[in-house]
Amino acid sequence: MPTERARRAVAPELLARCHANTLEDYRVFARSTEGGGIEESPGLLLVCTGGMDSLENLAIVTEPPPRPQDVLERAEAFFRKHRYPWAVLAFPDAVASIQPVLANASFLDEGEFPGMVMAPIPARVPAPPEDFRVVRAETLEDLARLERAASQAYGVPYGDPDARWLRHPGVSLYVGYYREEPVAHGALIVAHGVAGVAYIGTVPQHRRRGFAENLVWRILHDGRARGCDAGYLWATPLGRTVYAKMGFEEVVDYHIWSAPGSPLPKTIRRG
Repeated sequence: MPTERARRAVAPELLARCHANTLEDYRVFARSTEGGGIEESPGLLLVCTGGMDSLENLAIVTEPPPRPQDVLERAEAFFRKHRYPWAVLAFPDAVASIQPVLANASFLDEGEFPGMVMAPIPARVPAPPEDFRVVRAETLEDLARLERAASQAYGVPYGDPDARWLRHPGVSLYVGYYREEPVAHGALIVAHGVAGVAYIGTVPQHRRRGFAENLVWRILHDGRARGCDAGYLWATPLGRTVYAKMGFEEVVDYHIWSAPGSPLPKTIRRG
């Protein structure tokens, strides 16, 4: 259930656009990866991006379902077909209705992950750390470097890049280099006038040096240049403090449960 932490009050219209940006983020990932899939109906988005991280394959419950058990059965059938670890993410209004069904099905309650907004996006961004630069990925070679950094950052096997990522007009991918070594990565999803920040990571030996933070600033800067009036992300425990220091403010909580046998990665698990 929502905690008692302070929340910035934002206009319902802005929050609705941020939610919509999050959904589009997952649709884009599913459409751009081998093994991806989407099944959508009112109040429910089932999305598989083909990754071995349970947060890459979600049943997103956006509103209280009339029959919560039906939601669970549909999700189980969908992910049984795709054969990847998965989790349930509920928007705030849907938490109370879906929680008992998931508990009875032995889902692991992973807790709340805050949605964070930066609005407006500043016109100027901080200078990068010394010997660090951010480059937009525009070729398959760029994507390969990004995926190598991501495999180290997330502790997952390296996957060959997919050229479909280069064909989405609303999506930009970025690689952060330290002395020519790819050490950080991220994505910008431009949708509904919001700069969605996603796929942020830094290889372990280069963390706490401001690399991911500077990469996020670049994403926000490019989003602003493309007409976005706000930046939005939902934060894991690893990045939450960093985003708050940058000026992102918590505005809502998403609640997550991992399916049996599909625990969240250790790097982002709470507690």
